[in-house]
Amino acid sequence: MAGDKNHYEMAFSGLLVEAGGRALAVNEARRPVLNGIQLKNFDFLVNGLETVWALDLKGRRDRPWITRTDLFSMMGWKSLLGDAAEPAFLFAFFQPPHAAPGRAALLDCTPHETPAGVYRFCLLPIAAAQRIARPRSEKWGTFGFEWPAFARAVLPLESILPLPSTV
Repeated sequence: MAGDKNHYEMAFSGLLVEAGGRALAVNEARRPVLNGIQLKNFDFLVNGLETVWALDLKGRRDRPWITRTDLFSMMGWKSLLGDAAEPAFLFAFFQPPHAAPGRAALLDCTPHETPAGVYRFCLLPIAAAQRIARPRSEKWGTFGFEWPAFARAVLPLESILPLPSTV
């Protein structure tokens, strides 16, 4: 199965395997250039219920954030892919065993229990990310999301992927 670079990718791959789904991991060594700027690759290409999704996985503990490069690259992929696939950020919030659930437990997301802990997956489509992203750190070139806006914008994986309702 695709995605074995870190525990977030392994958890997402495990969820897909348990659900009978498949994904392709993207070759990080080859990056396209758009308007003279090299794009960062997304992590997974997944067949959804109605469309193919180009997902950039963001493993987080509590706060959702992305980099300027993440946002620019996913916007570039939107332009390159056209109607062939829909780019989105896939946030994976991790809760170690015996840790109190954080606010991510209140999100409309897809929980996935593993021996390492609980992962809560939620999807943020690129249009929503563009709309609600706010500068977080100028020095590091990051964007954050106000929690109420983020909570309203994210989707559980069941809404876009063919996952059993018991996952």
